[in-house]
This record gives sequence, C-alpha cells and structure tokens, in this order.
Amino acid sequence: MENPAITIRQATPDDHQFIIKYAMKLINQHCNYNSLRFVTLEDHQEQISDFFVKEITNPKSIILIVEVENEIVGYSFTRLEEKSLVNISESAAWLHDIYIDESVRGLGAGKLLLNASIDAGKQLGSQVLMLQVAAQNEYAKKLFEANGFNVATYEMMRKLN
Repeated sequence: MENPAITIRQATPDDHQFIIKYAMKLINQHCNYNSLRFVTLEDHQEQISDFFVKEITNPKSIILIVEVENEIVGYSFTRLEEKSLVNISESAAWLHDIYIDESVRGLGAGKLLLNASIDAGKQLGSQVLMLQVAAQNEYAKKLFEANGFNVATYEMMRKLN
C-alpha cells in the first residue's frame, strides 16, 4: 500500500469493540513474551471491556484511534496518573497502551499514533510522557527511542521456585 490515508482521532463510545479487539491482542502479545510477568484473567475481555467503557469518557484519559484507509487498525491509551509515593514520582501522563495491527505495520501509522499520544500527554497537562515496553519488544523499543524516549528505569523479575 503506497501512501495510504492515515487518520488519528479521539475514540468515541462507538469505537469500544475495536479498542477491546486490539487491547486483547496487546495482552496476548505480552503474555507470549513472558507468561510469569503478564497474565490473562479468566474474564479478562469482560474486565477490559468494562474498563474502557469508563476510560473513553474519563477526562484524565485520552484514547486515540488510528485508521488506515478508513479502517480502524489500532489505538493508544494515555492517562494522567497521580503523584505516587510507591513509584517515587510526580503526577505524569502514561502511555499505557499503543497497538497497531500487524497488517499495517511499517506504513507510518505507529509513528503518527505515537506523536498524537505525545500531544495527548501535553493536553493532559503533564511535563513528561512515561511508558513501559516489554523487554522482548524490539520493534517498539526502536520506535520509542527514535522518537525521543529514554530509559528511566529497568523492571526486573526473578522466579522464586
């Protein structure tokens, strides 16, 4: 597909099923990376569905939809998180999810969605945009680093049995 029409827009309640579809793909991708760190719950899809119903209208969240040739192919979820004693952090925007369907990767939709997510963090009033990326997700790490993200911390895990 040469120079496809790519559109980024804020999600509406009508987009709910597409968000769930891609959120579940993202969850499964992470579970495949590391089944000790990332888990699927018995009623995960139902919980994710209920969660995003609320987040679509949460004023501290911005969910974006990416369309290629008028077809929804991914989303991002950015939310302003409060100051945390546990994380030793000031309030900050977090890019919790960003997912682009495999069929359209490499067309530039991911970069556009990431840039729009950065703008969403600014719109939420944050000085920084935080995110976590699975250690095995080389594609995403390269995208984030190429767009100005730097490693701030490493999450580490040890199996105890």
